[in-house]
Amino acid sequence: MNKKPTNRDLQALETEQKVTDMAMKLVRELGYDRVTISQICKACGVAKGTFYSYFTSKKDILIKLTSRFNKELSQLFIYDENLDAVTLYQNAVTSYLNYVSKDGHTFTKSYVKAMIDEELATEENTSLELQQNFIDKVLRKGLRDGDFQLNMSCDDFFVLFSAALMGVLTQWSMRKESDELIVMGQQVLFPLINLMRK
Repeated sequence: MNKKPTNRDLQALETEQKVTDMAMKLVRELGYDRVTISQICKACGVAKGTFYSYFTSKKDILIKLTSRFNKELSQLFIYDENLDAVTLYQNAVTSYLNYVSKDGHTFTKSYVKAMIDEELATEENTSLELQQNFIDKVLRKGLRDGDFQLNMSCDDFFVLFSAALMGVLTQWSMRKESDELIVMGQQVLFPLINLMRK
């Protein structure tokens, strides 16, 4: 039987959420490199000790941010059995690119750099499992409907997809302010699905 949370438990959860939200807000506004733990604490009105009761380092903020992004993105991937697999794939790609684009060029540049600097690919909570599950479902539908053939495993396809996606984000980040993410991303990522076509 689950124990009912005490007022102290609820207050701790509220404080953790406040610190997390402020950290994310500052990272979005200033960039990961420029945000300090002191700035986060000051903006929240909490002591550094409070910060460290929820996070072990600034890297933990990035991990939470990535985990939140993955959950939000997974809600944008809409699986409709009436649509063909290629359309489902293209809709998912476009949803992802729109989601990233809304945060803007400056934030994306800072975020991609921080992911590389902090070597986030090895962290458990930052995996793209939710996105991979959706793409796997789309690939299986294409195979079932006869639109695709098993030219490679679903895992191998996702490795190519995620590498191409990171390439797009990195290329876009290396440019000056640009609104071309969606077009560039579609040009690179849409043709990948052809690897599964008959």
